[in-house]
Amino acid sequence: MTVAEWSNIWFPALDLEPSTLDSYRYLIETFILPKFGSDALISLTQENISKWEKAFAAEGLSQKTASNARGTLSAMLADATPRYIPLNPAAKRKGKGRKGGSRVERMEKEAKVWASPLQVLLIAERAAIISGGDSTFIADITIAYTGSRWGEMLAIPPDMIYDDAIDLHWKLYELNGKFYRGRPKDGSMRTVATPPFLNRMIKRFLRSGAPLTCSCIPHTTDDDIPWCTGGAYTFLTVEGSHYRRSNFSERIFRPAADGWYPRRSTRPRMPVLVDLQHSWPGSPLPPWPAAVENEPYAPPQGRGRPRETDASRFASWLPIRPNLTPHGQRHGYETWLDEDGIAYVAQSQQMGHEVPGMRGIYSHVTDRMLDEVREALQRRWLDSLRARAALWPTSPLPVLNEALAALADPPLALPLGGFAPKALPNSDT
Repeated sequence: MTVAEWSNIWFPALDLEPSTLDSYRYLIETFILPKFGSDALISLTQENISKWEKAFAAEGLSQKTASNARGTLSAMLADATPRYIPLNPAAKRKGKGRKGGSRVERMEKEAKVWASPLQVLLIAERAAIISGGDSTFIADITIAYTGSRWGEMLAIPPDMIYDDAIDLHWKLYELNGKFYRGRPKDGSMRTVATPPFLNRMIKRFLRSGAPLTCSCIPHTTDDDIPWCTGGAYTFLTVEGSHYRRSNFSERIFRPAADGWYPRRSTRPRMPVLVDLQHSWPGSPLPPWPAAVENEPYAPPQGRGRPRETDASRFASWLPIRPNLTPHGQRHGYETWLDEDGIAYVAQSQQMGHEVPGMRGIYSHVTDRMLDEVREALQRRWLDSLRARAALWPTSPLPVLNEALAALADPPLALPLGGFAPKALPNSDT
């Protein structure tokens, strides 16, 4: 039996999420079948598969693509064992390969970028300023303070938000530019304990008149994928559509976290230029190339840019947490709980992880544990809010401006006015 013949048997029998099947299909058709399709399963060896994987770099492909392709081939061949082949030649053998490779891989995984509560707040504020709505700010804060995955945040309906908890029972999957609803990864449906500020903030937002029904329309297709055809969701763009992961990352989250717009095929990496005539941290202007050392600098001109020659009016955002991703905030969430001494079983329930072994059978989450989670997260939010107020007392975002005003004793109605550039906080902050 050839690899192509086996793939035609193996792939249709898979029972996985459509997005996962789409990824498998791409890797099989693009990388596996062109190389091994006509080869007999029994002829495959560890050596020729390893050479194939190493050749990806020479072709300009990433190590992640190479690893995913080999992983898919390994999954295919594992199911062909032992009926058609005695062993799986694509499986990586422990103790083989470059010395220390597994240790390096483990260290890189542990070094996943995460953020402090203040960094989360500052990035969320910038992201909302770029996108133009409180929804982005609250969505990002929700990820950080619930440990939810990106798709779980997208799928939260208004009726699953309570006074002290949120149900994470669904996930929105993005596939070929469309969305469908499914269960969270590994079936990790859960109710997470939430700090008081978050639920109050979300419920107030739900009453603000923001769009709560998505603009998805029915699709006429022959597949059985449960495409989104319109429904009630808490976090939507100002146009009422779902946030798209790639667009959100490139146009909103990366500039907010890095202080730079990422490089695109037709545009180099550019700093985020802001107009200081608006409230701190400034109003973003259209992208403009960075200054190059020892080369003349042309000041920004053209559509969308102020006709202003005073350079003190403009500034560029400094990085807050380079390379942070929305999922990296999930790593930060678990780190916060560790630092606050939250019981392991409570952490696992909040994260949607199973507690292994006998500990998972005999340990139970109590109301007291969940209250400790809420209190710890509430303290972190208030500390980050005070630190943000020390940088600048107001925000152009209504939701954050109200939270900053409430810190005063008694609460003050703070204005949203502009500021003088000379009053900016220390640039290292």
